[in-house]
Amino acid sequence: MKLIHGFIAEDPFYDDVHFPRGFSKSGNFTIVESELLTQIGKRLFMLEQGSSKPENAVEEQFVQFCKAQNERELEGQNQVELLWTKYKKLTKFKPFHSLNGSTPTQLDQQEN
Repeated sequence: MKLIHGFIAEDPFYDDVHFPRGFSKSGNFTIVESELLTQIGKRLFMLEQGSSKPENAVEEQFVQFCKAQNERELEGQNQVELLWTKYKKLTKFKPFHSLNGSTPTQLDQQEN
């Protein structure tokens, strides 16, 4: 069992939906952040979702942080919490507003 920043290292974590080219090539994360997210991101995700139970005090603190963050906007206190907050903000749905107007279609013009 390998610990990284107090978290049990799982299989590598990839988010092909939001970062299809990887965390390091997205331009949103530093090299250190992308490596850390790849190494322990799966464990963080499992802890947040409740599909895995915390194995130590560091993981328990992270679970409490996730619960508090869901109730209100809360900044992280350590490198892992700050990174997870950044990841969550980047993966939230962002509405897209276009400045293009629509032109009347031929059916709309025929009705007038």
